[in-house]
Amino acid sequence: MQNRFYQLSQKEKRKFYLNLTTIILVILIPVFALSFYFKIYFLAPLIFWILLSITAPFFDIPSMIKNGKLKYESSLLISEKEKNNQIKIHGGSLFDYYFVLNDQDKGSKRRNIILLEYLNGILEIIESNIEKPNLKITGTTYILNERTANKIGFKVQKMDTIQLIILLLNYPNLIFTKSFSHKKLSFPDLKKIKTYESSIKELDENKQKITKIRNTIKSTIANIG
Repeated sequence: MQNRFYQLSQKEKRKFYLNLTTIILVILIPVFALSFYFKIYFLAPLIFWILLSITAPFFDIPSMIKNGKLKYESSLLISEKEKNNQIKIHGGSLFDYYFVLNDQDKGSKRRNIILLEYLNGILEIIESNIEKPNLKITGTTYILNERTANKIGFKVQKMDTIQLIILLLNYPNLIFTKSFSHKKLSFPDLKKIKTYESSIKELDENKQKITKIRNTIKSTIANIG
């Protein structure tokens, strides 16, 4: 699957960002005015935080992809640069969901596509790092459940305080991202968000399982239509 954003011309990208910025301002200006007029001073920073959380990926992801800080392993799985013998992976953001997923698809199909792209990305990571068997792969997500993660070679790790704070700060974004994938309002359960870790060696040993699950999901998507 392709991210349609990167197929846009520069003119189309500028138009998209102009529209997005306009929407942000149309929301923020009245909110700030009403906040100060009615002396509801917490309202302005609250709405600003929510908007920032939701829209930041639309600016951050393309920029970080361009400067090489992030890399697409698949259309909905992103990796950071290797550091200290570790690669951190991230599921697609709201930006990626918006430009990858089809408007016409049902929520069930969207969720299967997301999981499919996770597995495609993991297989790509295995292939591109096969000569580094001890390289650690870590990621925090609610897309993979613990049972599936264990089956393909990941183990649950304790989430540190910093990760939890980041999740809380990005909770509005998580709500929109999950709602977008489900095509209905959905609230992520923070208890189900897990940090997983594996190594290239462990993932490679489970490559057949990963491929089998990936192919099963492909068939499911085809049957959904």
